[in-house]
Amino acid sequence: MEIQQDLRDCCDNEKIDFEDNDSSHVDGSESSDSDDSEKEREEHYALERRVVELRKELAKSPNAYNTHVELIGCLKKLGELDQLQHARESMHAIYPLTEELWLDWLRDEIKLSLSDEDKRKVESLFHRATEDYLSIDIWVEYIQFCLAGMDIGGAEALEKIRTVMEDAVRHGGLHVVKGGLLWDSYRDFEMAIYQSTKGKTENENLNQSQKITHLFNRQLSVPLLDMERTWKEYNDWLEILGQKVEAHVKASYEKAKAQLEKMSPLEDTLLIAVENDDKAAVYRTYLDLEMNEIKDPARIQALFERIVADIPLYDAFWMDYCKYVDRQFKTAETTFAVFRRAVRNCPWNGPIWASYIFAAERYEKEDSFISGLVQNAFVAGLASAADLLAVWLGFIEHLVRKCKWDDSEQIVQLREAFTRATEHLHQSYGIECDPECILLQYWAYLEAKKLNNMPKARELWGQIMSQGHGKSAQWWLARIQFERAHASDVTEVRKLFVKSVNAVTSLDWPELIVKQWLQFEREEGDLQTMDNAQLRCDARMEKVKKERESQIGKDLDTGKGRKRGKIEENQDSVSVPSKKAKTGHNSASTVKSDARNTTETRTNAPQPTKPITIPKPITDPCRHANTVFLSNLDFNISEEDIRSTMSTSGTITDIRLVRDYKQRSKGFCYVEFSSSDEVKEALKRDREPLKGRPMFISPSEPDSALKHPVFKYQSTLEKKKLFVKGLASTTTKEDLETLFSKFGILKDVRLATFRTGISKGIAYTDGTTFQDRVLTVALSNPPPRHDKKTTDREEQSLGGGARERKTQLSFVPNSILRQAKSSAMPPPPPPLGAQKSNADFRSMLPNKK
Repeated sequence: MEIQQDLRDCCDNEKIDFEDNDSSHVDGSESSDSDDSEKEREEHYALERRVVELRKELAKSPNAYNTHVELIGCLKKLGELDQLQHARESMHAIYPLTEELWLDWLRDEIKLSLSDEDKRKVESLFHRATEDYLSIDIWVEYIQFCLAGMDIGGAEALEKIRTVMEDAVRHGGLHVVKGGLLWDSYRDFEMAIYQSTKGKTENENLNQSQKITHLFNRQLSVPLLDMERTWKEYNDWLEILGQKVEAHVKASYEKAKAQLEKMSPLEDTLLIAVENDDKAAVYRTYLDLEMNEIKDPARIQALFERIVADIPLYDAFWMDYCKYVDRQFKTAETTFAVFRRAVRNCPWNGPIWASYIFAAERYEKEDSFISGLVQNAFVAGLASAADLLAVWLGFIEHLVRKCKWDDSEQIVQLREAFTRATEHLHQSYGIECDPECILLQYWAYLEAKKLNNMPKARELWGQIMSQGHGKSAQWWLARIQFERAHASDVTEVRKLFVKSVNAVTSLDWPELIVKQWLQFEREEGDLQTMDNAQLRCDARMEKVKKERESQIGKDLDTGKGRKRGKIEENQDSVSVPSKKAKTGHNSASTVKSDARNTTETRTNAPQPTKPITIPKPITDPCRHANTVFLSNLDFNISEEDIRSTMSTSGTITDIRLVRDYKQRSKGFCYVEFSSSDEVKEALKRDREPLKGRPMFISPSEPDSALKHPVFKYQSTLEKKKLFVKGLASTTTKEDLETLFSKFGILKDVRLATFRTGISKGIAYTDGTTFQDRVLTVALSNPPPRHDKKTTDREEQSLGGGARERKTQLSFVPNSILRQAKSSAMPPPPPPLGAQKSNADFRSMLPNKK
């Protein structure tokens, strides 16, 4: 603090001296200096104003990453050391820092570290930096700091430096490309000590030479770039000592060299890879090589560290890394260290949080720790309903495993957790929060199986059926099977069959309900119930037959229908619930069975009797109001591209780029701003080009019932708007504004484009030969659109003639289809030998004008 105050006092004195000198000189050179100083002061004031603005933005959106980075840069330019340190600490409390940010911070602190206390603070800062990501450059900086600031003559100082060197090669010595830097630094350090001990006892010389030889042996067993140079230096070293290469050392070297030959093509590909997706593909191949061929746990962990440092936002690698260390090393310290970093880098990933909860339970963490994890997950901002569901399921599974079913207080807490989970999901994502109803099925199973409360279980199944599954045969069968599995009341089962056979639509195979009902009556019923079931089923199937025949007629009349191949596809795509509610329970609680098997030898801890704190869900009603939906994006676009483009509309708090299971972009994303006013500004940029494609921007409305009519261009005559066609594909909006502005004031020009961003050659403007093309200009009056329901069966083909659409019918037997087709066919022609009338011959003559 005293140093910083001295620096400030020095700056103040310089400012005073400058002002005094400025008032006493009026020549041209001093005037120029004054102008430069005035410019610097303006820049200084501009930076100060920008700092104030950035702090206001962070007060509204504390998680705005780019705002943190910009604030640090501004404060460094201003020289505000205390504020700069506070800004860096604030950012690191939320995010891990990149290698560049850490090196910048460390070098600033090293410059100010004069006392031993300052140096100890810098050492602590180095420890924090090496915990975020693997960075060879940070380790090299750490080694140089130790060597420059410590007296290598003392034994204690030597051991301290050796400890740092060992940590460096342990963390980064397996890095194929840069690991050699750490090994070479370590050997150079030991070689310097060896040179200083030459005049001492022979025993000390021998011990030091053995340390250097051992370092060579360790380095040569690791596949590193430029291994041949190290091998030559090793032979030169042995020649000085008068020794020969041992067989096992040469064997280790040859093995490492062979491994390097397999890795070299991958390293070459990584060297030229620019896009993160390309790097991810190479790293995936690299992991397969390490796991399936080399199989060295230390090397696999080192590769994972390298991957998450290079592409830290790829949550799939973090998930794999967490699983690997948890199953391979089976130590709480290693496992939790990776999990902590995983949720800091990818806080939106629900399965990572759920696995973290599971690991905490397995390593017997206290209940408050697990509740804190769930609360932190809610605050972190989970990406989707599936992520939120994963966290709730992970926590509820923990409560179920800890629950004593004769403890009424724990049962109340468990039911409260289920209630909060369902409400939280519904408030955040509406009816689509849990399409498979995993949570409700799990709850119903526990009520029926563990608590013997069938009325509550039936109530929960009623909620399941009301969530869009009431017309599905598969869901009704699952409901019936649940009833049969957990209750012995055949009357209740029979009521369900009656409801289901009437509720299932004719297009959703009510035959399945009929078949299962009759089988049930064979097993559980008598003559009367069987006869009653047969009558109801026959009546229903007769009605289904008529409905299907009616649908056939409609399809033939309208020419609509789907291809036959789509029928089976749609059948297979129907989401099928578990056959038994027990299966639903297993699906929720046995996902991590492999990890659970690794703890069979662990002693069982006593079950706690104190109440477990259930974290309260955090919901933000403004979340969707502050979010816009972007579509028609380039599939190679990155989140940084979107952020750099949309950040001009306001402060971006979150970007959710939707990807497929292979982590490829689907071409649309959600961008969340800090306020609704910023959303309005973003919506004004609809169809603005981004990477050559117009991006479609609309409000984010997850609940379809709340959607309001969006803006549509008029489809009637507009006397103040011109329609222009015949434009060249290279014509821009600015070209049209230049052409038509001489006729009057232009309100707007809209150039119509395809989804790819290529011009359609038409435009609307608020009219000639232009760019060597003859334009057609007319008032905008689009032709009326025909109702699709009244379109004729025949439509124009590409050749200009009429073609008939092939009708495809859903769930229609071929016999019925052939009957319908034959009834619509024209009468057959007369046989070849039949007599022709005069009218027949007349029709064969050519028409005469």
